[in-house]
Amino acid sequence: MKKFKYLVIALLILMLYPVINGMGCDFNYKYINPNHEQFGSCKFGQYTLIDYPNPKQDNGYTVLKGLYFYAFGNAAVLVVDTEDHTKKITDAAIESLNWTNERFWRQFNLKRLDNKTMVSYKSSPKKELHVIPYDGTLSLTDSVH
Repeated sequence: MKKFKYLVIALLILMLYPVINGMGCDFNYKYINPNHEQFGSCKFGQYTLIDYPNPKQDNGYTVLKGLYFYAFGNAAVLVVDTEDHTKKITDAAIESLNWTNERFWRQFNLKRLDNKTMVSYKSSPKKELHVIPYDGTLSLTDSVH
C-alpha cells in the first residue's frame, strides 16, 4: 500500500510540474514578419498574444489570452479568451483569426537559444520555425541569465 501511495504522489508531482514551472514565466517579445506584427507576454502563467495582421494597412488586431504551461522544452497554452478587433477581411486577418479561434489548446516547442533569443517550432497546422528576440524568463527553471 505504501508503494501505491508513493506512486500516486510521484504521478501528481509529474502532472503538476508543467503548471508550476509555467507559473515562473516572465517574458515579453515582439515578432514581425511581412503580414503580421505580434506582441506576446507571459507573467505568472498568464499568456497574452496581440497580433496585428497587415500592420501597414492598419487592419486592427486579434488577442489571445491563456494559461501557460512549460516542461522540458515544450510550451502549451490553454486558451481562455480570444478577441477580434480586425477591420477588413484579408488573408492575414483570416490566418490570425484561424490561429486564435481554431483550438482551445496550443502546443509548441520553445527553447532559449541565448539570453535574448528563443526558438519556437510548431508542426500544426503547418511547420513553422521562428527565432524570436525576447526579454525575461520562459519558466521557473529557466534561470540562466
